[in-house]
Amino acid sequence: MNDTRPLRHIRATVLTQAWAGAFTTRLLADMGAEVIQVESLNRIDPWRGGYPPRLSGTYPDSDPGKRPFDRNAAYNSVNTGKKAITLDLNDSEAMDAFLELVSVSDIVAENFSGRVLPNLGLEYPVLRSVNPSVILLRMPAYGVSGPYANYMGNGGTIEPMSGITSLLGYEGGPPMNSGVMHTDPFAGLMGMAGLMIALHHRARTGRGQEIDLSQQETSISLIPDHIMAYTMSGQSPQRRGNHSDHMAPHNNYRCKGDDSWVAIAVRSEDEWVRFCEVIERPGLSSDPRFHDLLARQANIAQLDDIVSEWTRDKSAYNIADLLQRASIPSAPVLKAAQLLHNPQLKTRGFFQTLEREDTGPLPYAGPAWRLSRTPGRLGGPPPGLGQHSEGVLRKLLGIPQAVIDDLVHRVITGDTPPTD
Repeated sequence: MNDTRPLRHIRATVLTQAWAGAFTTRLLADMGAEVIQVESLNRIDPWRGGYPPRLSGTYPDSDPGKRPFDRNAAYNSVNTGKKAITLDLNDSEAMDAFLELVSVSDIVAENFSGRVLPNLGLEYPVLRSVNPSVILLRMPAYGVSGPYANYMGNGGTIEPMSGITSLLGYEGGPPMNSGVMHTDPFAGLMGMAGLMIALHHRARTGRGQEIDLSQQETSISLIPDHIMAYTMSGQSPQRRGNHSDHMAPHNNYRCKGDDSWVAIAVRSEDEWVRFCEVIERPGLSSDPRFHDLLARQANIAQLDDIVSEWTRDKSAYNIADLLQRASIPSAPVLKAAQLLHNPQLKTRGFFQTLEREDTGPLPYAGPAWRLSRTPGRLGGPPPGLGQHSEGVLRKLLGIPQAVIDDLVHRVITGDTPPTD
């Protein structure tokens, strides 16, 4: 297959792990970059699930198998198309090999806390000394400066620290995390955007640069309206469940079936009139309780009861179809298993099947954008731990086989971690 992906001439040597950083570098791989992911056998990516396995329910057929660190869905979902090598960077020979990789790479990326790269002696001036045009992406939870720079974090702690958790929850109830740590993939997308800008800058000037991306700060950019409202009024926004300041009705409503729901959002008075016609209650549009947005919000509990009464004996898909035909935003609330069979995603070929010997063929989420001239695609199945170590060390860096064998013997590289 002729590879037309736009980053096919780019190589990235990365220390990214878990979700945010690994997602950034998976996006690089989707667009054709050669991504060499470096792990230590003594500190494998936590999304591999540990060894012995500490995660459950995330392996094919719920079976960790003999190499659970190669079978975990969390790791495999964000590492497609990459090469995986192992190097213990506390060893001088391993560090020399890593710097050799940097010298022939365009990008280095990591998402540890701010102290890790300095502790390893791998700050940007060191990387530039072996590759003057290299681009370094750093993605600590709180950035590389400030009093929190050395704090560890992930989506579960970034959501509260960015203010998002304070907005999630029901009126009168406690703050809640989203449950899916969505700030991780959002930071991953922002990391990819930063790298694209840096690559464009380097193509024009020949100069690399260091990118300092704070996952907290990227997440705050998800709620700018609430930040601005506070700066103008001095009042903190309150939790309102699924309700909106600008739309009513605006909620998820129970439908026919087991735990089935539909999302409905009425954005304007014209839509409200049409909505009342669709549910065969045209008189509601002139009811004093609901005649405009402020009135509907003041009587939101009664309005939600009326809408729920209409939705409860109907299919979520049928409701969404009825409302969409009336140009009113609505969609079924889909479970993860339903996404695989969603006709929209199937028609667009979003899920792509990849096969590995130890997992068999499985569907993976593909790139979320379509480029007509340089389309992205999944470059291959996720790698096993250390799967490409020997190939990269011997073929790319020219390290003699005897030296590699000695590194394996000393657990500096290899493909199996020591048992915890």
